[in-house]
Amino acid sequence: MQGEKNGLKSLILQDAPQRYYIHCFAHQLQLTLVALSKKHPDVKKFFYVVTNVLNIIGTSFKRRDLLRQHQVEKLEELLKSGEILTGQGLNQEHGLQRPGDTRWGSHFKTLENFMIIFSSIANVLKDMKENSPHDLDKLAVGNLLDKIQKFEFIFVLRLMFKMLFLTNELNKALQKKDQDIVNAMGLLNLSKRRLQTMRESGLESLMDEVSSFCGKHDILVPEMTEDYPRSKCRKSEISYLHHFRVEVFYAVIDLQLQELNNRFDVVNSDLLLGMASLNSVDSFANFSKSRIMKLAEYYKSEFDDNEL
Repeated sequence: MQGEKNGLKSLILQDAPQRYYIHCFAHQLQLTLVALSKKHPDVKKFFYVVTNVLNIIGTSFKRRDLLRQHQVEKLEELLKSGEILTGQGLNQEHGLQRPGDTRWGSHFKTLENFMIIFSSIANVLKDMKENSPHDLDKLAVGNLLDKIQKFEFIFVLRLMFKMLFLTNELNKALQKKDQDIVNAMGLLNLSKRRLQTMRESGLESLMDEVSSFCGKHDILVPEMTEDYPRSKCRKSEISYLHHFRVEVFYAVIDLQLQELNNRFDVVNSDLLLGMASLNSVDSFANFSKSRIMKLAEYYKSEFDDNEL
């Protein structure tokens, strides 16, 4: 579609330079996540570890059965202790499915399941580490197990899940066949406001959630006032708190907001809202004179000042 020389966009613009190209909005949302995972090193490492865990467990029938067995044992344990209740639709089995590259919702579901069955995943990796006949496999699995049982991994896991949760409503609206553009634009702005609010006042609650999760799974929580170890060779000049607050929390949310603003820019929004105003559905329910005027202003070759 967007090939520089022979893409459909280029061919149409050669014939009609005044045209505008608007990429599929559902795919644009997915591309914000792709860009984020490439631009932020901690997010990049996080998805690399998650993908490797999914590949190791998900590609083997034996390991998937082992994962189910651990889930059943954990469920029985929780039922006996009274921590969870029985009932129709409750306590259903959760699997590990690799997220689709073009599906925002699949990433959301994968991370949600990863948190729900975290102890079962860790137990499968422990079993593999102890029972694998090959030393290299033991080493690789042990390395993954160490990584997922670190505070840093859990922090990014909870952060990414929360961000995907805040924008999941927008994702669902963009996946519909008969999209309500006005509603989708409203949800886009709502998602950006939610992310901004999270940036301003959501760190403390996120830290509490991460610490609670780590406590349940016997994961060491670092002392936040201590120096964050950047490398073994040189002394760090920042604390753990500074690292997680500024270099991860603020940086990741800022990148996500930047990508949303870049990919869903003002021109695209104006064009789509203007077109939606011309939609005759429900007796022109979305009609707006100001939006139609704005739409016309983008086509200078079609509407001169007098015609406007």
